[in-house]
Amino acid sequence: MEFTQTSAARSRAGSPRDVKAGLLKEEFRGRGRAAADGVLLLWSTDAIDLVNRAADEGVPILRITCVAPAGGDPSREAAVEHRADYTREVCDGHGCWEAAEAFVRRRGELGLLFRIELGDDPLEIV
Repeated sequence: MEFTQTSAARSRAGSPRDVKAGLLKEEFRGRGRAAADGVLLLWSTDAIDLVNRAADEGVPILRITCVAPAGGDPSREAAVEHRADYTREVCDGHGCWEAAEAFVRRRGELGLLFRIELGDDPLEIV
């Protein structure tokens, strides 16, 4: 999960558009690791839990990026490039929860961490 410059600025301004997303980020902060840049990284089971909680709250999934854990197996370097971008679908009113869950599940056995970017809320299920 990551705070974009825009969402961080909105958080300081108290925007009602990202309240649920911010609460979800805080809820999962204790279940993950912080990357060097402070972004939350989650193991696959926690990433799936976050996607499901986001669906429950109507918070769309914008992007997911796989990250190899520090000191990980160098043979997994190619997997670091795995990324899903759902911004276009979210702009069309979709939450992309099923696609996001499938993306994480397909990579769950690779031992990767997941960086999940949440969108503004609430979004009605389409």
